[in-house]
Amino acid sequence: MCGIGGVLYKNATGKVGADLKRLIYGIRHRGEDSSGVAIFSAKEKIGKYDVLLINVRVENDKAAEDVLAIVEDLLKKVGGEILEARTKGTIMSIRAFYEGSEPDLCYELDKCKVQTISIGNQLRIYKDLGTSDQLDEIYNYSSVEGTHGIGHARLATESVVSPDRAHPFWAYGFSDVAIVHNGQLTNYWKLRRKFERWGYQFRTDNDSELIAIYIAHYLKTDMKLQDILVQSLEDLDGTYTFLVSTPTEIGFAKDKLAAKPLVYVDMEDRVVLASEEISLQALLPDMENVTVEEPPPYSTGTWSITGEHNFTKLTYRAVRLE
Repeated sequence: MCGIGGVLYKNATGKVGADLKRLIYGIRHRGEDSSGVAIFSAKEKIGKYDVLLINVRVENDKAAEDVLAIVEDLLKKVGGEILEARTKGTIMSIRAFYEGSEPDLCYELDKCKVQTISIGNQLRIYKDLGTSDQLDEIYNYSSVEGTHGIGHARLATESVVSPDRAHPFWAYGFSDVAIVHNGQLTNYWKLRRKFERWGYQFRTDNDSELIAIYIAHYLKTDMKLQDILVQSLEDLDGTYTFLVSTPTEIGFAKDKLAAKPLVYVDMEDRVVLASEEISLQALLPDMENVTVEEPPPYSTGTWSITGEHNFTKLTYRAVRLE
């Protein structure tokens, strides 16, 4: 059992970090092994170039010095440079100038045994052992504003308890795609072998990482997020509900069994989603004037930061299950 949540502001920025802290703390009873958040903020530009945001794991001060030297060396080789590096807890947050291939950078960092947590122009992921309030004491993510974000409270069932297996999962090798997942994929290894034959690499044995790479792969082919989520209901076997976040949208997919809960409120200024209503109440104590919705089984939906909403409900006939 795990808990998932997300918040998206419409045509505005807001206190996304603080919202996610309260939202995920509200479902801590669904898992206290680890927690994490993925927060999307506006792009930072230097001249015509976008600043690259890199979060990596460091175990101690000596490791931080070594990791910084490795990243600096890799960036220099392609004409890039580190603009700033700060370390809190076991996460080093780097702002960098870099024009090269992001997958190549990820895979080179992996060869140097640097554990990347997230890379992108808008995405920062903070995740570690413990609950969301304990996470915030170390990383102070509640002070981060943005347009939208997702979060997770984990009870480990399929893989070990460790910081790198905490959610959200960034789509390893891609920028600015993250997911949180409650459930289990039963065709994980079959799909993983397929993606490995296509040249993709995985950093863990967690099925949630596969979902992130699945989504990112099809986004690269210019498919719309809503269409990818609909397709995922056919391709992903198992019992699951997951949230995905890109630079402009939050989406969900809920399998046909619908054993993994999800509720949401769609308000004038923002959308808030969570595994349970008690989580929504933790963020929105006065809910008398809002309607709590529950997506039906076999459905997907997306919300964009410009206020657009898409929803699809599949039938069993549509996927040839009869």
